[in-house]
Amino acid sequence: MNAPLLELRHVTKHFTRGGARVAALESVDLTVLRSETLGLVGESGCGKSTLARAIMRLIPLDAGEIRFDGVDLTGLSRQSLTPYRARLQMVFQDPHASFNPRLTLG
Repeated sequence: MNAPLLELRHVTKHFTRGGARVAALESVDLTVLRSETLGLVGESGCGKSTLARAIMRLIPLDAGEIRFDGVDLTGLSRQSLTPYRARLQMVFQDPHASFNPRLTLG
């Protein structure tokens, strides 16, 4: 059986803007197996970058758990995260450069 490489359980992150609490991530569950590749696509402001930053532990979570290669990253110190961050990567792309305008997305 192919063990999960990345698992997110109930990942939640809120921000405060203008005195109002805004949900950036609300109870996100996600599993990526070792043989899989994941690409996140969505409109501006839907939480793609926030999710990537949460996985890398660049921003604190309000709730939830992030497991990478079987290790719970949510409770690790900055120093303990170093070997795991070396194995994770965020890739942000300009959608105008990424997609072929002759092909439609559906």
